[in-house]
Amino acid sequence: MPNQRFQDPKIQKRTDVPRPYYFIRPYVPLFASDGLVRRQQAMKLGYCDEMNIRQAKARKEQVMATVNAGKFVIQSQVAFAELTERYLELHVPTLGVPTQADYRNKIKNHITPAFKEAALCDITRDVVQRWINSKAKLAWWSRKGLLTILSSIFTQAEHWGLWDGRNPCEGVSAGRKVEKHIKRIPKPDDLNSFLAALPDTAICSAEAARYMVLTAVATGLRISEILGLRRCDVDGQSLSVQRAWRRGSVLPVKSTASRRTRQIGALGEYLKTFAASKRPEAFLFARANGNPPDDRDLQQHVFRPAAEAAGIYHPGFGMHEFRRLNITWRQEAGATPFEAQKAAGHAQPSTTWVYTITDDVERERGHVDTILSRLGISPSEPIKPAVSTREIGQVAISLLQ
Repeated sequence: MPNQRFQDPKIQKRTDVPRPYYFIRPYVPLFASDGLVRRQQAMKLGYCDEMNIRQAKARKEQVMATVNAGKFVIQSQVAFAELTERYLELHVPTLGVPTQADYRNKIKNHITPAFKEAALCDITRDVVQRWINSKAKLAWWSRKGLLTILSSIFTQAEHWGLWDGRNPCEGVSAGRKVEKHIKRIPKPDDLNSFLAALPDTAICSAEAARYMVLTAVATGLRISEILGLRRCDVDGQSLSVQRAWRRGSVLPVKSTASRRTRQIGALGEYLKTFAASKRPEAFLFARANGNPPDDRDLQQHVFRPAAEAAGIYHPGFGMHEFRRLNITWRQEAGATPFEAQKAAGHAQPSTTWVYTITDDVERERGHVDTILSRLGISPSEPIKPAVSTREIGQVAISLLQ
């Protein structure tokens, strides 16, 4: 688009119509197939029988103040479908491979069908909120993802000079967050039963599957990070996380915090023995073709059957369960939440908190027993009738002072 320049177009009068009016013809930015261009556009100032030339000049100054400031509202001319195509072409390829697939899928199935006929100016906060409300059957995270993508589209439009104003996704609620599946972690005995039930398959041997699970339990690595391990990443009692493998592609780790070295103790020697015949650059858990298996195949044909045989399968069960287990057990073993965050490769401590699954019943029971013991009430003895509620309250107040 040509550089912005100050304009002072001449006021003209159109008299070849039943009701003459004043107008100007400034150059304004228009959205064309090849981008933004400047073209002259007639702008009506008012009818001659309603204003004089002085009033027409005042109206012209108001209009040109907006045009000369470079804030002429062009979003009414931009079709959302055209903006989406540009977003898919220029911005989405800069994202990670899994994120690209997720964005393209959500844009194709949800965003484009809803807004393909709209101009940018038609998409207001109320419109977006009603649209999200119509997606109530989707999981909360899916609705949140749709909002994130739509907000990103408008952010890029602003960067490209196609949008001037508040992002219509700002302040829109994805609704009440309700977990689709209850997050669980197995008990030690259940974990041992699961390891013993892992089968030999064409996807991987039972031994390889056991080492995948043990690596997740000991380190808290994501399944993509485990599949991305090479033999050279295991050094004595430590393990280096340098890459990820996801469905046929080597990818960088999820974030800067995810690139880390983890201590694995005695498991390191077991892994070195397991991979003794492999070349240093070979994948630790590779199939016959040299590439790691697909995580979906592992879930369907290896991990789920073993979980069902061990009696610990539930909706939502997967390798991520062992990541939660590591984060939880690590803190129970004495690690601080920040040490657990670093080990997990989380960028935010709030994420680590979500992954921490405690035995709420037993822990709360222990807390209550401790509180009651300070009041002279033994967990194994009933409350003595001689002790009144008032007396117990007075003791509790004195403990708090």
